[in-house]
Amino acid sequence: MALRDISAWSIRNPVIPLVFFTGLLFAGIVSFLRMDVTNNPDIDFPAVMVTIAQPGASPTEIENQITQRVESALRSIAGVNSLQSTAREGSSMTFVEFEIGTNLIEAVNEVETAIDGVRGSLPDGILEPQVRKVNVVGEPIGYVAVEANDMTLEQLSWFIDDTVAKRLLKIEGMAEVNRFGGVDRQIEVILDPARMQSFGVTASQINAALRQSNLDAAGGLAEVGGTRQSLRVLGNSDTAYALSQTQVQLGGGRTVRLADIARVRDGYSERTSISEVNGKEVVNFAMSRARGASDLTVYDAALAEMDEIEAENPGVKFIKLSTNTTYTRSQYKSSMWALVEGAVLAVVVVFIFLRDWRATFISAVAIPLSAIPTFWFMDLLGFNLNFLSLLALALVAGVLVDDAIVEIENIVRHMRMGKSAYQASIDAADEIGLPVVATSFCIVAVFLPVGLMPGVSGQFFQNFGITVVVAVLMSLAVARMITPLMAAYFLKSKGIAEHGEGPAINAYMRVLAWTLDSGKMAARRAGLAGPRRRYLYVPALLLTVIALLAVSGITMFVSFTQLFELGIPKQIAAAVASDSNSFISKLVVKVFEVVLVLAVSLLSLAAAVLAFKVIELPARGDSGFARANRWMTARFYDHRVWMIGMGWFSLIVTILLFGQIPAEFQPVVDDENSQVEIEMVPGTTLAQTKRVVNSVADRLRQEPEVERLLERIRLGESSSIFVKLREDRARSSITFERELAPVLARIPDARVRFQSQRGGFGSGRDMTVMLAGSDPDLLDKTAAQLVEQMKGLRTIVAPRISADLNRPEIIITPRDKIAAELGVTTAALSQTIRIATLGEIEQNAARFSLSDRQIPIVVRLSEEARTDFRTIENLPVPLANGGSVPLSRVADITFGSGPTAIQRYNQNRRVLVGADLAAGVLKGEAQAQIDALPVLKNLPVGVIRDVVGEEEWQQELIQNLIIAIIAGVLLVFAVLVLLYKRLMSPLVNMTSLALAPLGGILLIWLAGQPQSMPVYIGILLLLGIVSKNSILLIDFAIEEMNKGVGKLDAIMDAGHKRAQPIVMTTVAMTAGMVPVALSLSGDGAFRQPMGMVVIGGLILSTLLTLLIVPAGFSLADGVEKRVGPWLRARLLTYKPGDDDRPVEGAYPAPGRLPPGTEPAE
Repeated sequence: MALRDISAWSIRNPVIPLVFFTGLLFAGIVSFLRMDVTNNPDIDFPAVMVTIAQPGASPTEIENQITQRVESALRSIAGVNSLQSTAREGSSMTFVEFEIGTNLIEAVNEVETAIDGVRGSLPDGILEPQVRKVNVVGEPIGYVAVEANDMTLEQLSWFIDDTVAKRLLKIEGMAEVNRFGGVDRQIEVILDPARMQSFGVTASQINAALRQSNLDAAGGLAEVGGTRQSLRVLGNSDTAYALSQTQVQLGGGRTVRLADIARVRDGYSERTSISEVNGKEVVNFAMSRARGASDLTVYDAALAEMDEIEAENPGVKFIKLSTNTTYTRSQYKSSMWALVEGAVLAVVVVFIFLRDWRATFISAVAIPLSAIPTFWFMDLLGFNLNFLSLLALALVAGVLVDDAIVEIENIVRHMRMGKSAYQASIDAADEIGLPVVATSFCIVAVFLPVGLMPGVSGQFFQNFGITVVVAVLMSLAVARMITPLMAAYFLKSKGIAEHGEGPAINAYMRVLAWTLDSGKMAARRAGLAGPRRRYLYVPALLLTVIALLAVSGITMFVSFTQLFELGIPKQIAAAVASDSNSFISKLVVKVFEVVLVLAVSLLSLAAAVLAFKVIELPARGDSGFARANRWMTARFYDHRVWMIGMGWFSLIVTILLFGQIPAEFQPVVDDENSQVEIEMVPGTTLAQTKRVVNSVADRLRQEPEVERLLERIRLGESSSIFVKLREDRARSSITFERELAPVLARIPDARVRFQSQRGGFGSGRDMTVMLAGSDPDLLDKTAAQLVEQMKGLRTIVAPRISADLNRPEIIITPRDKIAAELGVTTAALSQTIRIATLGEIEQNAARFSLSDRQIPIVVRLSEEARTDFRTIENLPVPLANGGSVPLSRVADITFGSGPTAIQRYNQNRRVLVGADLAAGVLKGEAQAQIDALPVLKNLPVGVIRDVVGEEEWQQELIQNLIIAIIAGVLLVFAVLVLLYKRLMSPLVNMTSLALAPLGGILLIWLAGQPQSMPVYIGILLLLGIVSKNSILLIDFAIEEMNKGVGKLDAIMDAGHKRAQPIVMTTVAMTAGMVPVALSLSGDGAFRQPMGMVVIGGLILSTLLTLLIVPAGFSLADGVEKRVGPWLRARLLTYKPGDDDRPVEGAYPAPGRLPPGTEPAE
């Protein structure tokens, strides 16, 4: 059974297809009900984070002693793509990005092995290196605050760690529950500086004594009374008071009671962070889902579990602060409704055209039969219901009914020829079969390379591309099997009737006849003999065509560039409205930009006409050259050539508009969650930070959109305010942030900004420029110049270098001679000072055992003592003979400053310059202005600029899309060659692809939106749809020509018979995209641009296809019939009839007898 006969087979054997699709339908329903719902697809982004802490160390020491050695060890690992490190006070963090496809478990093992290899060369005072894989599933699914009336802050913190976290982690799909805020219980040994000096004891001696004495240790085994018994040494104190009675060895046989030199209390760690909700201190935690789990399911289960905990603990109250599941849920619901609404509108369009409820019902059945089984295949492939897979289904809402419309329209046409429904279904399905298959495979050919793209952007597009491919193939199967089957048994034939007639089709036929008219060319060639030297005529004609195309293209781009640089639209808008971001100003600018585009288009056309007239000048006269020139230039009076020219102008206008639309990786969404980052001057205390954060929070509460705030106040790091906006807010979160950002930036004593949705990749801001180099001074100088030049741009706000403020330091320099005489080493100084001011590092700290856990014993000076410079000067330093000496005797103590953080990229210093976007400015527009700054155009030797984060992903996306589009175009060409078995006709189809983007890009440009991921997705779909329209036209014309019909009549008949299904499918798909483009519910940041591109591209490309493709096919067919025989006669040895011509004088092959002489069987 051939592929084209499958429809007839289904009609004659209806039970098998019906049972098959019923099974697929149930499988799809089951899969849909069990599929996970997430916001983003799960991305396999192999990256490892290495964190090494050395308490008290400055960024400079961290970089020299830890970061550089770690980077050298990691760089030798195979598959490492980049290294990004940050050295801060007390910690070194190195982000190791591996190439896509690297096994993450193996990568973690390789990194651990490399770190173990350099562990011996790292400083002694570091904590154990932490190596962990980076979880890129997404942001936490929810932030929750906990308050309790009957618990202290330490008890509430332990309640979250011990009870809440354990209960929530039992939920299937919950990956992490991380507490922030609150305190940790610890035993504090607060030293008395005066008594320490009088006894000559140091902080390190006290810590060492407690570590050796206050512990329960293993003793061994003994056999007593015939029984084996273990021996235990129990030295752990039961209470803080008992610990205070511990005798500390002083050396020389002397001891001192701990209580005599220190105050011991059972308390909690020093406060380094505070969390507040509505002015009341709370403890918070964040929840993160596991890979492959559903955001909504996990969060809903967590809410139910928290309700149970509240019921079991009446004094505990959970405050749900913010969650991204609200956005995910709204997007899921709105996407599903858009799919349903689009399908309903598409069905209504079918009814309007066919005016037959039975045919409409058959077309409508195709949508669920195509969409629902797609969920089963998505489930098999491991996809989830994220915004991209739902975007794919919304995108193909019109495509799903597309093939069915073509089939049912053709069947209805055959029925109106007087056939029965059964016979019409068989004949029509057989006639339209291959074009339907070809059109579907063209869409598959476009999206399959997209679904297989590599890189980070490829993983985003994988769900999308493969989902579209599966849905289109399912719609093809339904159109070839179920639609003809149902039509054969369900449609009712009403005899001979008109089909596809009316004023509209008559008008189109008149226009089509005009586009195919070559009368003017024939009139100008009348009385002229054809060129005798074709080898001169053909190159001359090609050169003329190239010259005209070049003149028109160059004129358009040069004139537009020169006129645009004058800034006339903006000057007129500035005279009309002072605010450049107002609606009136934008409207005026866009109106005059449209006038500008029209003007340069007319100018380009005039230049082409003028160039043609110049070429035509030698045609005057009666010389041989003049006659040859008249013969050649007469070709350009052919209306078909004019239509090709229209296609060329469409292409160059498309390119022109593409260049004017700023680009960004993905749109900014309107989310109910916002985040404010507050950076304080280094050295600011927690109380000072709290005062500033509270003032920012008070200012935010004045905004009507704000519903709730969570203030996270941190010492030594940037503080954050998590803002939850009201659902019924008047302003979008984007407008809210852009309008409020300048107000917050004016708050004194701090740098206040909104956290960018794009992450900023280091700076956390909308715009990030990274400079790298080996010379820190030159790097800082270049960055400072960049900041100064960026300040002159009105599209960005508050440009500055990230972490550019120096922090205050106390510099302790050993006196070499005195220290050597007393036997005091630099390491001993460092250890003594660190323990006295910070406490011992975790693995060396003494422990206090409780019944359910161990808590650290922290030995250090009191907070008040650490504020007195004299206390630091008089800190006891141990001597080699067991005594001690004040710190000021063996070291000089001075004030200084140092960097807050040192950032590195691929083993070089790097500097991040960040800025926020001004209100109403697109990222692509600001990025273009930044890229054009003189300092970036002429970077000094030794300084490089590299793109990271979203800019890198955008470059990767564009590069991969170009490759995918080229691969898709080649696959489409292969499909068309298989369909037509010809060369020139597929080329005409391929040239029609250039007509696809114009309408969509025009709408995006008029709306002032950027070109982003959804725009590219819409253009991809247009490439497949435009090829479908041209296939329907050309295939019918070729079939008619093969029957002996003349070329012109065949093309006219193709336009007459195929115009209605083309228009029907276009209107149906446009109707299916209307809910997507409007996005009345949910956030339309992703769906709206895509819907606009598809709607604009569909309408304009269909009009251009119906006019240009017939003309192009007519010309191409003529070229093929002229060039083909000429090339065949000169290049090929094959002659028609060679395949069945008898061979004279041939003998039978060895072992084979002549016919008729074989032995009888």
